Amino acid sequence: MTDSFSQTMKGKAEMAVKPGKLGTGLRTLLGLVGDGAVLPDLKARLPQVPEAKLTAALDALVKDGFLQRVAAPPGPADNDLDFTRFMSRPVKEPTLQQKRLAEATIAGIRASAKAGFHVKIINRPAQRLAPAAGGDKHTVLIIDADDNHALVVTRALLLAKFDTRTAGKREEIIAELNRKPPPDVVIMDVALPDVGGIDLLGRMRQHPSYKTLPIVVMSNTKGRDEVVAALAHGASGYISKPFKPDVIVEGVRAVLGL
Repeated sequence: MTDSFSQTMKGKAEMAVKPGKLGTGLRTLLGLVGDGAVLPDLKARLPQVPEAKLTAALDALVKDGFLQRVAAPPGPADNDLDFTRFMSRPVKEPTLQQKRLAEATIAGIRASAKAGFHVKIINRPAQRLAPAAGGDKHTVLIIDADDNHALVVTRALLLAKFDTRTAGKREEIIAELNRKPPPDVVIMDVALPDVGGIDLLGRMRQHPSYKTLPIVVMSNTKGRDEVVAALAHGASGYISKPFKPDVIVEGVRAVLGL
């Protein structure tokens, strides 16, 4: 049985302030753990860190009260990981604490010089995250029902030397989320006709393969409430439309530590 780690209230409070008490490396690890992660998942996201050093860092965060260790249940069967099942699951409503942290995080969001670009600082890893498929290229899954807009995003990422996958309809989205290996980043519009974007984000964060994976949300709505909802449900970043294509590239690079 593999131990699972999750942030304590002290850990969540640390992530809600800037710059916080922790150094960059420990803060990055704390952010990757989030509401729950197991050692194998963290090793996959931080392959450049020796296992002994990673374990020592986790132990230190537990000892200092930023993380808690709980025994994880046996791994789920493959059928339980089929995203078709997750699409029919109720979405877990963010807790009051998560909503408050999302509100607090807005004050710490760094806006770039380009209008409409916002990325959560805690998801700027201290070191480059390795591609899940191996090799040198990262893969970005673009979830957008607007084919023209998806094409613009795809072209920008291809020119920046990323591999891309796209999905817009419910069946396409499920197929891509079930595809192995998973992408390294998801860029998703919240305006999805047959799939509620915020609900989809919430379900992805309940799935083991997408619990800690960077997910950047796009939306035409620039209201504060939608930003808070996206962050409370686990968005790694938030980009408001309209934006220039290179803003997408900048956002993807940011959450991958490039």
